This record gives sequence, structure tokens and C-alpha cells, in this order.
Amino acid sequence: MTNAVIDCLMNHRSIRKFKSKPIEPEKLDLILNAGIRAATAGNLQPYSMVVVDDIEKKRALFGGRGGRDDAPFYRPIWIIALVDQYRMKRWLELNDAPFYNDRICNVLISFWDAIIALHNMVVAAESLGLGTCYIGNVLSFDIQRVLETPEYVFPAGMVMIGYPDESPELRPRLPLQAVVHRNSYHLPTDDEIRAFYREKDKEWEELPEERKRYFEKRGITNKAQERTIGHYTERFIMGESKKILENLEKAKFKLTVE
Repeated sequence: MTNAVIDCLMNHRSIRKFKSKPIEPEKLDLILNAGIRAATAGNLQPYSMVVVDDIEKKRALFGGRGGRDDAPFYRPIWIIALVDQYRMKRWLELNDAPFYNDRICNVLISFWDAIIALHNMVVAAESLGLGTCYIGNVLSFDIQRVLETPEYVFPAGMVMIGYPDESPELRPRLPLQAVVHRNSYHLPTDDEIRAFYREKDKEWEELPEERKRYFEKRGITNKAQERTIGHYTERFIMGESKKILENLEKAKFKLTVE
């Protein structure tokens, strides 16, 4: 049993090479409108979307990194989803209503709503033949400096959207039983964990020998170690976490209930 929406979802892949062809304005508006039709708590839409097509802004968000101005990385449009309690605060103040939406509850619910809306845009874009790629480290971007955001605004997510210049194979996913639990959380056995990650482990086995030797010189001998020691290192995670906390503090969100 299938339909066009299911086919689109089942064929999602991240695109990292884009053509120079710009997205037509009417197509972008359709994508954005599809996004804001997403479900939202209390029908309040406590988020904003910033469409970024300026190369200097893109470069500044990445701290000047990213290569040439015409690199495929800069070609697509970027849509950055923001937790936005600033707009809510202004509306409440205009109507003599109290503002206490600077708490962690509101941050998380707004974050959820922003990502739901952003993913609506991804599905809409892919249904129109465009390619997309989420960028996770937007959470640590200095949006106050580059995007001139006010207080009570925090980055929630980012996606690049454009005409694809590649057609990568679908990447494997964990089996359904690894991620779906029924009525209560099933604690998997070691054998089940090994079975769940068999395809991941196979990726290591299929690496070229030269690449394996490169990793082995760094003490990396399997896929799990390549992910933590070689890629998402403790130093990287600590650095990103520090920047995220700084962003929350700069935006004046309260992370305690005091």
C-alpha cells in the first residue's frame, strides 16, 4: 500500500551538491506556506523562519568557513527555524497579558513546533523535485550577531533546499524493531544490539584498506569508534554544547524553575 506522499517520504536522502539554478519564488512561497500549516501547540506558532540566500550571511554563520562563494554548499537556499518567544512577548504585552514563556517548557515546545514546521517544508520541497539537507550545528550559530535576532529567540533547526546536483543511494536505517517499542520500553540484549547495528558495522568492513589504516593509526578499529573518536569527538560535543548554552543565556531563556 503506497501513495505519492509515502513514496516521497520513503525516498528521502540528504543532498550535499546543488545546482546553481535558483528556486522559483512561487515555489519557495508554496514550500513556506506548507511549513506553517504544520501542527502547533495552542495554534500559537511560537517560531520564525529565516530564509538566507546571502552568501556573506552564510559565510558569517559558519564563522568564515565553507570554501569558495560558488561552492555547492552555498548554492541552495538556507531556511533557519527559530524558537521565537519574542514575538509572543510583544503580543502579550500589547494585550496586558503576563509573559512567563522564557522557561524551559516553552523553549522545548517552541523547538518542537519549529522542527515540525521545518520538516513540513522539507517534505513539500522534495515532493516538488528539490533536494534537502539538514544542518545540525545551527544550534551553536551566533544568530544574534549575524541574523540580528532579539532576546527570547533561539536557533532550532536548519535545512538547505535547492536543485540537486547528485543522486545518492538511499542510506540504510536501523530496523523497525530497534526504534519502535510497544506500550513499554524493551531493554535489548547484547545480541539484539549487535543485530540492530549489523549494517553499521558492515560499513566498517567495506571501507578501503587505506582508509582503515588511516583510522587504525588513531586507535579506531570499528564503526562505533569512528563515530565517537573520529567524528563526533568529546571535544567537539563539549564545544558545541558550550555554544548552545551560551545562545540560550544570550537569548535570556531561564533553564531553572527558580
